[in-house]
Amino acid sequence: MGEEEVKGGPVIPESVLKKRKRSEEWALAKKQELEATKKKNGENRKLIFCRAKQYAKEYEEQQKELIRLKREAKLKGGFYVDPEAKLFTFIHMLIFLNSSINAMHPKTRKILQLLRLRQVTPKILFLKMHVEDRPGL
Repeated sequence: MGEEEVKGGPVIPESVLKKRKRSEEWALAKKQELEATKKKNGENRKLIFCRAKQYAKEYEEQQKELIRLKREAKLKGGFYVDPEAKLFTFIHMLIFLNSSINAMHPKTRKILQLLRLRQVTPKILFLKMHVEDRPGL
């Protein structure tokens, strides 16, 4: 009952036939998934390329604007001052007595190492600077 005869050939068990059918279905599904992934990657690649072009164009425009402002200031007899940084840097950490960088959480320690801060210091923090936050220099 569980076997099927092939015309003039050997008898193939039903379990083998089921396995063949299942593997064919899996192969088809894998092929479709691969095609979908390739299509998606192609679209992403185009999008990334367009963004890179746009960023390059924006950077070039900024450079041209900077040159224009410097030339304009020179013609007026003055000089151009570059814009200030737009990021304040502060770090505020809770420091316990006798604590060291080795007694910290590994992620915190790694961040401090990446910032080249080898010792625990009391206050450092990153904040975006707004126009009203700038110190009156």
